[in-house]
Amino acid sequence: MKKIWKYRFLLMIVAAWAGMSALGFMNRNTAYERYEIDTKKTPYFVLVLEGIRDGIYPWSGERMPLWEIWEEIASRQESLFGTEEEELLVTETTETPQPETENVTETLERTFTRVEKDYFDDAVFIGDSRTVGLYEYGGLDGAVFYATTGLNIYDLWTEKICEVNGEMVTLEEALSTQTFGKIYFQIGINEMGRGTIDGFMEAYARTVAKFQELQPDAIVFVQGIMRVTKEKSENDEIFNNVGINARNERIAELADNRSIFYIDMNEVVCDEEGNLDESLTFDDIHLFGSKYGIWVEFLQEHGIIVP
Repeated sequence: MKKIWKYRFLLMIVAAWAGMSALGFMNRNTAYERYEIDTKKTPYFVLVLEGIRDGIYPWSGERMPLWEIWEEIASRQESLFGTEEEELLVTETTETPQPETENVTETLERTFTRVEKDYFDDAVFIGDSRTVGLYEYGGLDGAVFYATTGLNIYDLWTEKICEVNGEMVTLEEALSTQTFGKIYFQIGINEMGRGTIDGFMEAYARTVAKFQELQPDAIVFVQGIMRVTKEKSENDEIFNNVGINARNERIAELADNRSIFYIDMNEVVCDEEGNLDESLTFDDIHLFGSKYGIWVEFLQEHGIIVP
């Protein structure tokens, strides 16, 4: 007993490791489904630690029987320490959920056409600081803007970012009390370096589906994330164009060209190498106020006319 007491701190550490590993394993497909780990090299308690960092806790989701949990942990421990037994491989395939579109087969695909600025009078623009710039310098006075600096996909529905009748309300409240013909959505730069692309896209797709639920008659324009300059991209491990392009490819998959359309203003603000043109930006990320007209012109070239 004295020997056991002598190593009580070691025992506490082992118990904590085992407990967090169990929590991580139990909730890997629920609370921590948007995280990815290499199950051959990384213990499951890492999921719990990453979740705590992002404010996610294992309070919900279905639980596995304890005997299965400990059997799994024991098998993983043997693999991690190089036993001769076969390593346990856990492979998960995550697919981006697609927003539901009613009567898809009965609706013909639509094509882009040139529109005038009054086309945006029944539009709402939702996004982060880049959309704030479009509000301040784009001259789209007839449109509604629900945008704020630092906005991200994970806080989009909980923060009170919308001003309606002089009161700040959530996005769901705002979209529930007004009717729009078009929804323009651009978000994603603030989420880079946080979580995984799969987790980001799951939240993104749920958001688009919620747009359709709250505004069933609106056309949804999902906009590609604007890239950064070459210098920024090559010297920043988080905010770089490789990561942006990977996310944009997944965002584009949401479009059905009937009620959801993908548009990418990078076509008009990037140089021949595909990086944000340095002459258009003051900080390698945001456009000069005088350059937002390029974005507006692009939007005008990509209108959708509903018969």
